[in-house]
Amino acid sequence: MIKIIVYLSALLAAVLVGCTSKTTDKNNNANNDSIQKYIALASNDTLDHAIRIQYNDKALSFLDVKKNDSLTKEYLNSLVFNYLGTKEWKKYHRFAKIYFQKSNEAQDTLGLARCYRYKASFYRNTDFLDSSFYYYCKAEKFYKKTNDKMGLETVYFFKSSVQFKLDDYLGSELSSKKGLLLSKKSKDYYKIYAFLISIGNCYHNLKQYDKAIATIKEALQLVEKYKVPSYPDYSPKITCLNNIGNAYREMKEYTTAISYFKLALQEKKLIKKDIETRAYLLSNLGYCYLKTKNYTQIPFLFYKSDSIFKFLGIKNEQSLSNVYLSQYYFIKKDTIKAINYSEKALQLAKEAKAPYYYLLALNNAGSINSKKAPQYIQEYHQKNENQIFEERNARNQYYKIQFETDEISQEKETAIQQKWIITGIALAVLIILFLLFIIFLQRSRQKELQFLRSQEKANEEIYQLMLAQKSKEEAAKQAEKKRISLELHDGIMNKLASTRLNLAVLSHNREDATITKCLTHITDIYQIEQEIRTIAHDLNKEVFQKSNSYTELLQDFVSDQNKNATTHYELEVEEAIDWTAISSELKMNLYRIIQEACHNINKHAAAKKAIISIILDLPNICLSICDDGIGFDTSKKADGIGIQNIQQRVKLLNGKFSMYSNPHTATSINVAIPI
Repeated sequence: MIKIIVYLSALLAAVLVGCTSKTTDKNNNANNDSIQKYIALASNDTLDHAIRIQYNDKALSFLDVKKNDSLTKEYLNSLVFNYLGTKEWKKYHRFAKIYFQKSNEAQDTLGLARCYRYKASFYRNTDFLDSSFYYYCKAEKFYKKTNDKMGLETVYFFKSSVQFKLDDYLGSELSSKKGLLLSKKSKDYYKIYAFLISIGNCYHNLKQYDKAIATIKEALQLVEKYKVPSYPDYSPKITCLNNIGNAYREMKEYTTAISYFKLALQEKKLIKKDIETRAYLLSNLGYCYLKTKNYTQIPFLFYKSDSIFKFLGIKNEQSLSNVYLSQYYFIKKDTIKAINYSEKALQLAKEAKAPYYYLLALNNAGSINSKKAPQYIQEYHQKNENQIFEERNARNQYYKIQFETDEISQEKETAIQQKWIITGIALAVLIILFLLFIIFLQRSRQKELQFLRSQEKANEEIYQLMLAQKSKEEAAKQAEKKRISLELHDGIMNKLASTRLNLAVLSHNREDATITKCLTHITDIYQIEQEIRTIAHDLNKEVFQKSNSYTELLQDFVSDQNKNATTHYELEVEEAIDWTAISSELKMNLYRIIQEACHNINKHAAAKKAIISIILDLPNICLSICDDGIGFDTSKKADGIGIQNIQQRVKLLNGKFSMYSNPHTATSINVAIPI
């Protein structure tokens, strides 16, 4: 699976270089040729790592990143992809940010899709799988708005691999099947093979071995029929044979499994280069011999597979080889070696952070080491594999239903097309039948006209009711304005005028008695203050209940910020949000969170630009506030209480809060609140 990912990445790099746009401007031809040449060299993964980076830097030196035309963005796309492929993280982050900003300014949907995909790949390469999955989902959303089916296939493949690593096998199966549908349309046989292998692996881990065998046999037939190419250190044919044998092994059909493993090992030219698959074959073959009590080639097979996995750094499979060695020596009654290999298997599985392999190692250690058996058995039951599978199946059932629904929709579209073909053939017959129904249709039309007239009349009545309701609302508004005017004029204004006159005496008489007398008017000022506060509170209660004005309220706030602050703020609110369906409490807290975050940006961030985004992601409404300021160390506790207040508000609304920042980098605050 890992090798398939590597080769698909290399294939994608070649496509990116080949698809780079060209210009007819003669003054720029030399620069463009140089950029394309060096990008192509940087994309060549057979070259040394450092040399590829140098070529990419050279291509960058010819590019004017200040421009925001389609050609510049296309070159930036290739440069960012190469920095990602060479794991030059610092330069990747710098130019990925520039590429994202230019794509965002130009409203380039394809560019944004690529940016999110690259970000997901970065997190996948650095083992932040949850973040990787999140950005692959965002990339998928944007790719669906473009015609880049190849890019969407790539997203589905890598999204599937991330889900597989997270043990979300049903989710991985769903993503692979979506990608498979696209690759079948494009007739890209290597990708079809890769998706079939991915689906087969999902079935295998879900213990649906019959489906796994059928799927991988389909992949094998594809490889042989269309001559799917092998790579220097990877053979699709050997992988298929190994996976089929592995499924039979799990079904305890060891003789059949051995036949497939031997068939794969007979491919001398292929197996000599693909040492990783060779290690799997040796380990699987040794296990089958162990189960059939054929010890002639044991423990050599396990020693060999262990050394190859160690060389490749695949600790989970190395752990499995040690499990088999411990079982072999236990059968041979060499207890010391059996215990040593079982302990080594446990340690390797723990280092690999592989729950499935750790459970196998625990189970094996409990059966080998009688002294520690109670300890191992207790730990094993705490992490019981069956419970994990049941919880995972329940959690992902929705996704499987969603895919099946999509599949049914596609089948429905195919059925509709077939129906139109049949309809065309039978059209002559239907015309004759149609003539017989003319009278009936005329009567139906008359009834329909009568219905439309009654509907129009009902609509007119509804419209009049709406006008009447609007008039009532307007009258209520005018009455409220008049009440507030009277409150201010008759109460507050009169009291202020009276207090001003009483205090005016200080301008010409400042005797102690006069001052003492005037001090009593401070109480009057406090009462005026309380009266104003009461009126203000009465008004504020309804601010957030007027859903139609909520977006305008945010726009006014951003406008005020842009007038008074050095930071330029941009507001993005998804039009699909129905503010009438959202409570005043949630809107009030969202507004306060935005206020607090903007205050912190103005005070501390020294940012040139900040983006406030509100989107609907049912069942949540999501708020994101990002700035390009100086950032800060989130691990250090701040003196202020602004962030604490935001967290408290989110907590009260049962939402989720996250913040990402480092010194000298941008800051991002993300809030998700259930509606």
